[in-house]
Amino acid sequence: MKQLENFHYRQVELKECHWKAQRSQLIETYLKIDNDDLLHYFRSLAGIPDHSHGLVGWYGDNASTFGQKLGAFARLYLVTGDERIRTKALALADGWGACARASQAVIDVNGTYVYDKLMGGFLDLYEFLHYEPAKEYIRWLTESADRRFNKNISRDGLQIMEPGMIEWYTLPEQLYRAWCLTGEELYLTFAKEWDYPYFWDKLLNHDFKIGPRHAYSHVNSLSSAAMAYKVTGDEKYLRAIETAYEEILHHDTFATGGYGPAECLFPDEEGLLGDSLKAGWDQDKCHMQYRDFGDSIRHRDDMWGSCEVSCCSWAVFKICDYLLRFTGEAKYGDWAEKMLYNGCGGQLPVTEEGKVMYYADYFLNGAIKTVEDGRMHANGASFEWQCCTGTFPEDVAEYSNMLYYHDRDGLYISQYLPSRVTFEIDGTEIQLENTSFYPKEKVIRFVVSAKEEKEFSLHFRVPSWASGRNKVKINGVPGQETAVPDQWLTITGNWKDGDCIEIEYEFLLRFESVDTHAPEVAALCYGPLVLVCNKMTLFEGDRNHPETWIEPVQKDGYSFAFRTKPGHVRPYEHLTRDFYPYYEVPEMEWYYMYVKV
Repeated sequence: MKQLENFHYRQVELKECHWKAQRSQLIETYLKIDNDDLLHYFRSLAGIPDHSHGLVGWYGDNASTFGQKLGAFARLYLVTGDERIRTKALALADGWGACARASQAVIDVNGTYVYDKLMGGFLDLYEFLHYEPAKEYIRWLTESADRRFNKNISRDGLQIMEPGMIEWYTLPEQLYRAWCLTGEELYLTFAKEWDYPYFWDKLLNHDFKIGPRHAYSHVNSLSSAAMAYKVTGDEKYLRAIETAYEEILHHDTFATGGYGPAECLFPDEEGLLGDSLKAGWDQDKCHMQYRDFGDSIRHRDDMWGSCEVSCCSWAVFKICDYLLRFTGEAKYGDWAEKMLYNGCGGQLPVTEEGKVMYYADYFLNGAIKTVEDGRMHANGASFEWQCCTGTFPEDVAEYSNMLYYHDRDGLYISQYLPSRVTFEIDGTEIQLENTSFYPKEKVIRFVVSAKEEKEFSLHFRVPSWASGRNKVKINGVPGQETAVPDQWLTITGNWKDGDCIEIEYEFLLRFESVDTHAPEVAALCYGPLVLVCNKMTLFEGDRNHPETWIEPVQKDGYSFAFRTKPGHVRPYEHLTRDFYPYYEVPEMEWYYMYVKV
């Protein structure tokens, strides 16, 4: 089994593109958040005089995303070199430390959810910015958690919202990581206490009658199993996450790679994925209610959305990275690709008021992208500065880290954003630059920069959808290499300065059904991109050969656009419909991702 390494947020430069613009915009927004507002909650606990009002929404209740912001700042500093980010991260960490030293309440107030996020943030500061006080902070937090957490709770993972014990099954990831970074037995012992055999053993045994579970946190728990495998070497953990990857990706996700309608995964009711897209007027609706992850009956409600997109993307990016590194298998870049282009790629900017596009919606009766959230907590708190404002900055920091991997003999290209990577082969520094604007253009061009000629291998991940006439050229000469979907396309050569590799994975139109219970409900895809329609429609056409009745057209504001020929919009022979990339749809414009064919 081949093992790979990523570049640990270093040596990869993201070039101008939609995804770099997302990252840049987020950085500027988050740098404007007043440090006093971020520290207000902790200073209030510590009794330290403070004249700020703090942030509203979720953050005002418990500063739940403080740790995520610290971690995102550490990673964003590494991928950009922007000193402003590092300065802010360290000032916030010092501010928290001052509060913790002033009052034990700052350390003791945290339940499992916030503890996990604080551990991740301080570990990122320690690992990536060499912030030594973080070692002391994570020890304080863990000693307190070990003393306070209820270790006798039900371990079946139902989200019962027991006070202070939400999502306990995500704890092992950061605890195993703390042990790896510090060697302190406290973390190893505490990590093992929070293993999740109920879920992981079912996956290991291919038993998917798990019952409804909270979607994001259960995919996130797979990263805990991944770290358990890294530390213990026990193959059962690896087998469990491999099984989970295959099951969830192929049976429980939408075309975007998003999952968890109403944040629910492994529902008791079969066909809920497709039913979640339908509305009450739809005559094919199977059921309008279901048992949710809290073991209560819910009615279908558009306010719950199709995918908790920022959080779900973060969980997917992590588990794909673990599996790629552990196994070296190209197929584990597939889910990350879907979420990169159609999940996070479709996100709106977080506003300065802390509003975020919490859910991505894919409904048959249409949806819009908006940062407005119509829900309100019982105490009147709004849905601002909530969990997605912690994971979205982590997502955009990950953009650079998920593109390239390496081993001793060569480089592995997993994703194709415009970028440049610097690496070494036998002591010689080499750069590989992706000069294309993929996925806006279909041909991917890589150029080698090297002071001397070197022999090594370049391995390009062939996407799962690339089943057409794929082409490879080296310095303009057609290559003989075969591109097999979900495998590495390996090109070995004596590479010199200026060498150019061109790869074209043929983009083909295809309909992807939502699930086997509603095969007529489908999304139109083109290469890695999910397309959306401009109107709600029942189509009449050959779903296996959409290219025979859907043609390319130009549409302002979109990289690609298609239009149906007349005669395929039921019941109107003269009408046509347009399709274009979901990720490019602007705020407050209606779109229709899933249609009936």
